[in-house]
Amino acid sequence: MAVLSRSTLAVALLVISTAFPAVAPAADKVTRTRLLASEGINAILIQARVGSVRLEPGEGNAIEAKVTLEPKRNSDPVSDLPDVTKVQMSATTRGDQLRLGVDEKNIEEHWIVRVPKRMFSEFEVKLGVGQGAITAPARRITLDIGVGDAKVDSATGAITVRVGTGNAELRTARANAGTVEATTGVGGLTVKGVDGKVERHMVGGSIDGKGRGREPIEAKVGVGDVTVTLTE
Repeated sequence: MAVLSRSTLAVALLVISTAFPAVAPAADKVTRTRLLASEGINAILIQARVGSVRLEPGEGNAIEAKVTLEPKRNSDPVSDLPDVTKVQMSATTRGDQLRLGVDEKNIEEHWIVRVPKRMFSEFEVKLGVGQGAITAPARRITLDIGVGDAKVDSATGAITVRVGTGNAELRTARANAGTVEATTGVGGLTVKGVDGKVERHMVGGSIDGKGRGREPIEAKVGVGDVTVTLTE
């Protein structure tokens, strides 16, 4: 059997290391932050696939958008994780609407967006899987989640919360709410301060009630619990 000399072995190892260079591990997470002018912006749309979204009042006159990105493994257990250091926040405008998102499928996104303390025309959040919360006021608020938990707490505005599987919590002023509609296909239903009758089914429930205001309030869940609270 042939025996390699030390010099031959060293050359062979050099060739192998050159042909198959070491790959640096991808970052575990990165955070992107942008400070955006709010002049001329009356509506905000946030779209995310997996993660969490919080839209809340801020302290300044600008819109502060922050998203933490983490690699999310594909269905293939041996696939490479995406390099989040190369992923950027997308912030575009269409008319008076600011649109926020991330152009990457295999990423977990955790958003915190803070807005000036003034009345916006519309807030809309679309989230595939995760948790969403809106606590800043707008004339119209929509929170749509496929799987996860949703919370809206705003004293003013027309409010719509939709969850496929998960829980929905909606809180507004009784003086703001006009018609109040809440439904769960399978789950519990809790209402406070709503004038109306709760209809409970074998596995779910609904209410068609009203407050003392004019704005439509709606919460709809496929599977999960719904809580609607009207405050004085």
